[in-house]
Amino acid sequence: MSAVYKKELKAYFSNMTGYIAIALILVMAGIFVKILNFQGRYPNMETALPTVSLILMLAVPIVTMRSFAEERHQKTDLLLYTLPLKTSQIVMGKYLAMMTVFAVPTVIMMLYPLFLSLYGGVSLLSAYTSLLAFYLLCGAMVAICMFMSSLTESQIIAAVLGVAALVICYISTLLAGALPTTAIASYIAFTALIALLALAVYLFVKNYWVAFTTAVVLEGGLLIAYMIDRSLFAGLFQRFIAALSIFDALNLFVSNQLVDMTVLVYYLSIAFLFTFFTVQTVEKRRWS
Repeated sequence: MSAVYKKELKAYFSNMTGYIAIALILVMAGIFVKILNFQGRYPNMETALPTVSLILMLAVPIVTMRSFAEERHQKTDLLLYTLPLKTSQIVMGKYLAMMTVFAVPTVIMMLYPLFLSLYGGVSLLSAYTSLLAFYLLCGAMVAICMFMSSLTESQIIAAVLGVAALVICYISTLLAGALPTTAIASYIAFTALIALLALAVYLFVKNYWVAFTTAVVLEGGLLIAYMIDRSLFAGLFQRFIAALSIFDALNLFVSNQLVDMTVLVYYLSIAFLFTFFTVQTVEKRRWS
């Protein structure tokens, strides 16, 4: 795994990809720390992080788009498969290399609270735990976009899919808020979500019966719950989407100024889930 990690990390800094991503994050961070903290005379540096996280919707796909798409396009993925490594080790080597790229601006931003402390009282615990949440958000987004890259051999398509996935994550709360809060509206929305999940299962496993069974089981459970107590479904879909919003989770973490372990575990779970999906996609191609 270390060989894959070193190769990938070197590739990111032998061209402009890594530098561009780091520069985008630091420029955005510098602008908003200057506006909110220095000009606004506000001591909490972490309040700038939710806004800084928006640039990740561009920076993360830039870094991840080549992770597997370029390998497939140049057929060098066949060389990776000849290495005495498990697919999970190959994927983790690439993932850790990308996370190292995002560790650079995060470590640099760790200096900001120290600079601010020269001018007044700063809660270093709140600042550094928020930076940890920001870095784990990067990890979740990297895993999502890495999975998108494993689905195609075009870097452009991988970047577009990554940006689209992250934009959907960002506007999901707004879209859910535009829906009626009635019980039947939530039921229909969950039914549509189950249909999309069944389609994803079919595209992933290429087995009609597995996808059909998944849809029937989930829809059956949903229907039973709806028939037992419809009142539970009033506004349920909006609350469900809000709970899954990766950007809203960071906003809540920063605004509460508390170490919310549920947010940290949530980001780690997303990173694990999409890394697992990537391993399965690459493994399937490896033996196809």
